[in-house]
Amino acid sequence: MVRNIRAVRGRVAIAVALPSVLLAAACGGSSGGTSSSSAAAATAGLTAQQTIAAEVPSSIKGTPVQIAVDATYAPNEFIDPATGEIKGWDIDLGNAFCKVMGLVCTFNNVTFDDIIAQLKASTPSEQAGGDKPRYQFSMSSWSPTAKREMSGIDFISYYQAGEGWVAKAGGTKVTSVSQFCGHKVAVESGTTEESDAWGYMGMNVGGGAISGDTDHCSGQDMTVDSYSTQTQADQALESGRDDFGYLDTPVATYEQKVSNGKLDGGPLMVSGQPCAVAPYGIAIVQGGALETALQDAVKYLITSGYYGKILSSWNVTAGAIPASQVTLNNNNTVGGACVPSY
Repeated sequence: MVRNIRAVRGRVAIAVALPSVLLAAACGGSSGGTSSSSAAAATAGLTAQQTIAAEVPSSIKGTPVQIAVDATYAPNEFIDPATGEIKGWDIDLGNAFCKVMGLVCTFNNVTFDDIIAQLKASTPSEQAGGDKPRYQFSMSSWSPTAKREMSGIDFISYYQAGEGWVAKAGGTKVTSVSQFCGHKVAVESGTTEESDAWGYMGMNVGGGAISGDTDHCSGQDMTVDSYSTQTQADQALESGRDDFGYLDTPVATYEQKVSNGKLDGGPLMVSGQPCAVAPYGIAIVQGGALETALQDAVKYLITSGYYGKILSSWNVTAGAIPASQVTLNNNNTVGGACVPSY
């Protein structure tokens, strides 16, 4: 059966409403984040590449390019509570891509489940008539999926990550989705993890059986609690309202690191091996004006070494890819799947 995936983003986060220890760690320092100075050091000497800048249509040059991001997914993208700025390694990469293209970019905080619709808010015919799309592209820990691509979105691969799980330290160690059965699971709305949790029970998101599919929980179904932001999902886990969190591995690992035993009820822990490791992609309307330039900017950043320096400054080099893997709509996973096909 075709997998019923809605958005792929195994999303996990940090934002203004999180406990103070997580907020403080999100600003950088020894807890695994980065500072503005280290980000600047990672891109020192980076300049616009004329051959790539020449691929940018003149209609886009001269004004800030708007990028959509759901900034509740540290360390990938989050709000710095000290300054209110959007930060993260996705943001640093995005700004570097823009610099290579000779552009200045502005990141906008948008609810994750709304981003695809916002990208498609302006059609090609409307653009030809003088209108510009609300956002040129999105960098928000997207994983390419056939469903999103068929809706008119392309994904430019630039990283890879898997799905993972978090729980309170000292509790049940999760090594497979089967252990969610009979428990309450916190997810962010619109993510692959939300779809996979429901799909494991043979159901569509929100309820309703998938014809011909199997309930792998065998009557001891999990309760899937969906939240509009990863921040809210994190709070539900930290407060004990939910038993487990289901999210992307870079975010899960970061949350374990910054909790460091200081959260009420104990620190968070990540257990088991990542599953369904798949590319992250820059989301852009198919045939979008910046598609070619963006692909070449990603490749340049990798081959020039700046890509590795940015990831290293955030301690997220495990998901780095070579320039040869910067492609359109790579939906392939590496290693085992998290759940059976549904």
